[in-house]
Amino acid sequence: MVKGKPWSRRNEKRLREMVEEGASVEALAEAFNREPDAIRMKLKRLGLKVVVQKFQKSRTTTSALLPGDILTHEQALRILAGAIQKAGEPGLDKLEIMRLKALVDAAKTYDSVLEKFERWVEIESRLLEMDKKIQELQKAQKVQP
Repeated sequence: MVKGKPWSRRNEKRLREMVEEGASVEALAEAFNREPDAIRMKLKRLGLKVVVQKFQKSRTTTSALLPGDILTHEQALRILAGAIQKAGEPGLDKLEIMRLKALVDAAKTYDSVLEKFERWVEIESRLLEMDKKIQELQKAQKVQP
């Protein structure tokens, strides 16, 4: 038997949104006026997890990192160069070094993926041109008696 007050669909949706935004169990409990254990049970039933970051200097989420446009090779190279230059500075703490390493790895991977993406765009463009020419040839054959 379920104890406590039932969850409305609206509250479930709001709970999901708050979890995606990075809210803690305590913040969720306060927002919904429920016990933290009740929040944990509801999260478990919904298949949601609250991720707690050990180092919370600033809140980061992957959804906040989505760019409006794709970076160019030059921009990725600039990021890589900046991270390498910063890593050479004395007195960096372990967390900053780990962050810079992740940035270097991400920039290298991004550049590699961007190169493959550009090849696929070129291939797709060629296929579209070929498809257009095929359609034109088919039309021309239908016109001829």
